[in-house]
Amino acid sequence: MKQCERGHIYDEKAYSACPYCNQAGSGTRPLDNAAPEFPKTAPMNAGGSVDFPATLPLDAPEPPKAPARPKKEMSATIALNVNETTGIKPVCGWLVITEGDYKGKSYVIHSDKNAIGRGSDFDVDLSFDKAISKEGDAVITYDSRSKKFFVTLAAGKNNVYHNGNLLLTPEEVNDYDVIEVGATKLVFRSFCNKEYTY
Repeated sequence: MKQCERGHIYDEKAYSACPYCNQAGSGTRPLDNAAPEFPKTAPMNAGGSVDFPATLPLDAPEPPKAPARPKKEMSATIALNVNETTGIKPVCGWLVITEGDYKGKSYVIHSDKNAIGRGSDFDVDLSFDKAISKEGDAVITYDSRSKKFFVTLAAGKNNVYHNGNLLLTPEEVNDYDVIEVGATKLVFRSFCNKEYTY
């Protein structure tokens, strides 16, 4: 198959030149041993319900473009832990070190997950405690639906204790509960609770 300068496709074995361009009898002839009549074609949507786009030769002017659809405005979901206007992450609670190095140091707990580990990537960075895993040992989560806090294990290999008991499954955390990670004990206090939330 071959394409002529005007974009028509034809069988070069059957015709010496484009039969579409030379239909007016300008010398196009079938090649030897070829069918003398070129088959007629009809649009694909002739008599049908499917609207198939028409084809145009390569040198034809571009068809007009359909007008752009107006964009629908979508309502944004704003997470509790980010205020788009100010960039402030609202405080939901605190952890305060009561035993270990840096006694009295506090950490703000935000909505959703707050990782406890050794390194600046963690929300509760206990880098001074070398007994804590670099992978993180625990996570404090505030669930805005139930208005409750939970503590759960993270990827680290160290044991974590909640009120002196080994933490094996997620447990609810209440005011003055003690979370022990490595050589550090932290006391929890809530700001958001059943009486108040943002």
